[in-house]
Amino acid sequence: MMDDITLGSQVQIKVVKTPRKVAAVKTLVRLLSKDDVFRTENNRIHRLRKTHNRVKQRGGRPWTVRMVKLTSARGEAGESGTITATTDVINDLRSVARFIEVAPA
Repeated sequence: MMDDITLGSQVQIKVVKTPRKVAAVKTLVRLLSKDDVFRTENNRIHRLRKTHNRVKQRGGRPWTVRMVKLTSARGEAGESGTITATTDVINDLRSVARFIEVAPA
């Protein structure tokens, strides 16, 4: 299926198996974050993080306490998304091919 993907086409990705390696999970999260649904949710979380900073004194100087970065994609089995196939996306898809199902959208 990976050979049928053309550059610029829309690809449907579905995570079938949760990877054990952290690097593979990061790759899946990076791929799924390119989907519009995940992208809008990540932008919403980003706006929240910008507005919810708490400044306190630490050593006589202002210290900004920021929220922890969260992502809506987890890279777990069952997640799916539609992304545009580019050269970097195709390379990432090949590296995690055993954890995902790829279909044209």
